[in-house]
Amino acid sequence: MPQLEEEIVDFRAPDGSNLVGILSLPPADVPEQKALLILSHSGLVHKAGSHRGQHNLAQYFASRGYPVFRFDPVGFGDSDGVTSEHINQDLFASIESGRFVSSYTGAFDYLAGRFKDHRWIVSGVCGGAISSLLGGAENRHPIAGYALISCPVVLDGSHFDYSRREPPQMAVKMLRMYASKAFRPKAIWRFLTFQSDYKLIWKMVRTMVLRTVDKIFRRKKPNVDVAKEAVAAPAKAVEKPRVALSARFVKATREAMQRSKMLFIYGNNDGFLWEFTDLYAAAHLSAAKRDEVLRVVEHSNHMFQWTEWQQQAFAIIQDWLTSIVLLM
Repeated sequence: MPQLEEEIVDFRAPDGSNLVGILSLPPADVPEQKALLILSHSGLVHKAGSHRGQHNLAQYFASRGYPVFRFDPVGFGDSDGVTSEHINQDLFASIESGRFVSSYTGAFDYLAGRFKDHRWIVSGVCGGAISSLLGGAENRHPIAGYALISCPVVLDGSHFDYSRREPPQMAVKMLRMYASKAFRPKAIWRFLTFQSDYKLIWKMVRTMVLRTVDKIFRRKKPNVDVAKEAVAAPAKAVEKPRVALSARFVKATREAMQRSKMLFIYGNNDGFLWEFTDLYAAAHLSAAKRDEVLRVVEHSNHMFQWTEWQQQAFAIIQDWLTSIVLLM
């Protein structure tokens, strides 16, 4: 791989916090593309990314002529600030609610002085994807495109009921995989000697049982008046609300699609894919628009753990970037 030039950058958030980023520049002998990729954290991991995914993304695109800027938002990595939440679901909820929008404002203000003549593409994985979506859609700086990997579409939180979050499609897929091995001596031995993933198997079985119960309940009570039911049974324990589609995600995506090009990438072994298609796309996108913005990497999991999956995602983004340059 050609030798890349990397620069450590300090800049300020609107509240004065010092933020740190890494700017990866193309080699001198590679023609520079007039598109800048911008991303921050990956889930709960700093700018290097889970499984070094964002480092690998920077290497991939900078070697092909695209400058890449990845930074730590407030409270992450080398930047100022602390993360006070002790429950991951609550930290995810704050991220999905725009926790780092101001950090993106600081990054954009800095980049405007150096890359004003470039088209800006924001990207990221998991929590970093929703941060880039909200950071781009809720700022004044023009964003040419959004290339979002494993972007969550729901709002998390410790006060939600997660027991029914696992999509039935994923449960069926996993159970079929285990069923296909049911009569193999090696698989039987693993199961009997406590080497199988009993927790995952039980989780998938439980998902199917809960979904079946939900369907039966809906059939028996097709016209339930929720308000009357609550009055008739005031002593009934209050149930936690289920994890549901994030209104802020819907609003930001709608606004981003009106002004910019969008790309969503998921692994087909990621439950977030089903949430995107079943919760979001089914209600807010036409089939044609869904097919335009969605790409799926076969066999990949949520965090694109293997380099092969990462490279496939990067190649998808590169092809998409080429189409943006041609269309604009």
